[in-house]
Amino acid sequence: MKVTTQLRHEFSSFEEINSDVLQRNIAKLDAAYTNFWRHGSCFPRYLRALKSFEYKPKQVKIEAISDSYAIVYLPGIGNVKMHNSRDLSLVKEVRTCTVKVSGGYWFISMLVEIPGSLPEEKPLSEAKSVVGIDVGVNQLVAISDGSFVENIRVTTNAKTARRLAIRQRSAGRKRKGSSNKRKAFERNARTNYKLTIHRDGYNWQAASKIVKTADAIGREDLNIKNMVKRAKPKPDGNGGYKRNGASAKSGLNKVILDCGWGDLFKKVSWLALKVGKPVIAVNPRQTSQECPECGHTDKANRNGEKFLCSNCGYTEHADTKASRTIAKRVGLVFPKNHKTLPADCGKVTPVKISTSGYVESRNHAYESSHIQLSLFDLNQYTTVDSRKSQRYGRNS
Repeated sequence: MKVTTQLRHEFSSFEEINSDVLQRNIAKLDAAYTNFWRHGSCFPRYLRALKSFEYKPKQVKIEAISDSYAIVYLPGIGNVKMHNSRDLSLVKEVRTCTVKVSGGYWFISMLVEIPGSLPEEKPLSEAKSVVGIDVGVNQLVAISDGSFVENIRVTTNAKTARRLAIRQRSAGRKRKGSSNKRKAFERNARTNYKLTIHRDGYNWQAASKIVKTADAIGREDLNIKNMVKRAKPKPDGNGGYKRNGASAKSGLNKVILDCGWGDLFKKVSWLALKVGKPVIAVNPRQTSQECPECGHTDKANRNGEKFLCSNCGYTEHADTKASRTIAKRVGLVFPKNHKTLPADCGKVTPVKISTSGYVESRNHAYESSHIQLSLFDLNQYTTVDSRKSQRYGRNS
């Protein structure tokens, strides 16, 4: 006896569910166990209720289309009216269709085939202009043309973080299994969903601005997963631990995740693909310390958001400089409209630093800034564990 038929005989509630939906869920369960046994994935987790279900190809049909909405036929449910977020007039056939709920809102995701094809990606040699982008936490994106995309801090600005913390604590105090607890978590889910779509829409706007800037885009090949790892503990040898900046690192991790760098990179790649523009990921090593003018690399070149080359005197905003270094690694020769140190800024003398006769020019006007630098100012993102006050980050 088939699995779906057996379920219908044992449980009367399964008789109301479309057979295709049951078969797709069984296929997902089989894939989850296959990944566990053969590919080393985690053991499948039991879910009390699914938040989505899927139809097989050619099962869902579009019955009517208007300017603002469309009527879709879902087997086992009937005709459903949905908001027309895409132009469906060219759709001939609906393939896989997924219905899901998120934050109390229902969505229909359809896989369709639209006539036409994407333009071929232009080779980098034919690009007339290349732009580099450097992502950060103070400014979401610094573009090599000197412009910035502001970081709106969707969840880590002081007001929103405080509101989320209060609502989360309020939901946690409700009695387990009560209706009030369920309603409280539903309110939190709706709030988080609204913040998510706010970030998603803002990243689409940022990606559109970046793609329209030049014929090719260069970005850093960042390993974001490693960047948001916890700080490693430092044993002191006596059974205790030394300070390792875990609180500051935790606050920084929240800000990095709030920015949505990976999501932004995906949106840039997709919009660039639609217009045939290449996106090149370059090695991010020392992009914040390398001078784009002379190539001199030194950690003393950068002081916070200021960059001053100790070799040639090139000065620029540190994030803009990093984006120009990225563009240079892709192949851009940007115009020399940057500032340089004046001629009378200090005496420059050659200094031998090895017996091989290698000579390096030293700028005495910059000798006072030899300090240990960091890509981020961790003190700005320290979370203070206190009953009276909590600091979640800088005010937006």
